[in-house]
Amino acid sequence: MREEEILETAYQNAKTLDFNQISPVVKRDIDVLMDKISSNKSLISALVTSLMKKILEPQQDIRLHRTEKNDGSGFIGGYSARTLDTKYTMPFFKNYFPRYANKESSFLTLSLRAEIKWNKKEGQHLKIRNKQLKESFLNIFEQVEENNANPTDYLQYIFAKLIALSQAEYDVFHTVQIQANRANYLNIYLIVEMLQKHFESKQSSRLPVIAIYSIPIFSESYNNTFQIGENNEQKI
Repeated sequence: MREEEILETAYQNAKTLDFNQISPVVKRDIDVLMDKISSNKSLISALVTSLMKKILEPQQDIRLHRTEKNDGSGFIGGYSARTLDTKYTMPFFKNYFPRYANKESSFLTLSLRAEIKWNKKEGQHLKIRNKQLKESFLNIFEQVEENNANPTDYLQYIFAKLIALSQAEYDVFHTVQIQANRANYLNIYLIVEMLQKHFESKQSSRLPVIAIYSIPIFSESYNNTFQIGENNEQKI
């Protein structure tokens, strides 16, 4: 099985994945990453690339994400994660999850471009501000490399969460479009009603931002809508 097949197979299986059958250990760390995906897309992309590599070559230590070079840089026994990320993961995300696709390789971002092994000790030096986010990211690698966790379980759960999140976004956009077409405008009361309705969904941590940003897309009264929003800021 090649790289494209690994990603495609995991994606197709994720569509019918029963979340109740997923290990709490897998859920714990992936859920932390997904809750912060809007500001840390690179971590998810890098993780997908790493898991894909582990499935492809089980003997590879995916914490060693750089190849050793003649100048002494890189890691002995490492691999070029950036190459895989650029060639396979980025196009995959642009095709299936464009909202969460990086414009450049995730391995070029400030948080991940440093020459640091992704183990619990050295990984503490990664420039990831959120401590819980860093711990969960590194813990996934430890589970896979030290505790023989199945990388396919992690990969499928990531895709299942992304599918659910994308569907939640679509539902918000669709609702806004219907309401806007019906009323020809959006007032503050409709906006508040929509937000309250979606706060309770499984992806509620993202929905307020999505809902607000969706308003100008479907409303012809963009300026008026946000003027009303500013005037009624205390109500929200």
